[in-house]
Amino acid sequence: MTFSPPRAAVLCALACTLACPAVHAGRPMTVDDAVIAAPGQCQLETYALRAGDLAEYWATPACNVGGSWELAFGGAWADDTSGPHSRTTHYGRLQAKTVFKPLETDGWGLGLVLADQFRAGRGGDGDLSVNVPLSVSLRGDALLLHFNLGLTHLESVRRHYATWGSGAQFKLDERHTLTAEVYGRQHSGSRYQFGIARALIPDRLQIDATWGRRLARGAAEPVVTLGLVFQSN
Repeated sequence: MTFSPPRAAVLCALACTLACPAVHAGRPMTVDDAVIAAPGQCQLETYALRAGDLAEYWATPACNVGGSWELAFGGAWADDTSGPHSRTTHYGRLQAKTVFKPLETDGWGLGLVLADQFRAGRGGDGDLSVNVPLSVSLRGDALLLHFNLGLTHLESVRRHYATWGSGAQFKLDERHTLTAEVYGRQHSGSRYQFGIARALIPDRLQIDATWGRRLARGAAEPVVTLGLVFQSN
């Protein structure tokens, strides 16, 4: 399985779809949740991704600004060794997230995410997206369900595409969480992904990993990620 730079950009968008540090979802999930960081709280989310000849490395700090908005600015580099010469591409991502209805235990929440993902050297002229996450809490937060519906504008082809996703978080104990999700974009197929997270220091430091692949017969090698999340007081 090989990746050209445009394909790598699409994979970036899928693998880091609306990636936003949050109290419940965030890493290791791709599907977003209807939760933002507490006022004055910041978080740094990092991960490495491997998919065949493509390797990506992301870092995304985010902070709650003013109490109702969580702002994030992330960066990444991608190394593609599929051709005769290795190519490195740098990416940036700006994101703003808010919630209209906060998620409560055994209740539901609704939010909005606006983002711009772009390649270095092109300014802010990138792929714009809007996403509406709906989250549902069951069994005292032991099970969290997340549903996404959105729209993205790919600048490379100047077209709009619908995006969607659904996922679940299963809390095993105070330190371990399992995740399962499926997500996709119009005309580009769908992907499924499983993940596990372990809190090394509860509410401060987390390590996580995912494994996923495309929902298609004869799909090529999977996408694997390994990440760390740091959260402030």
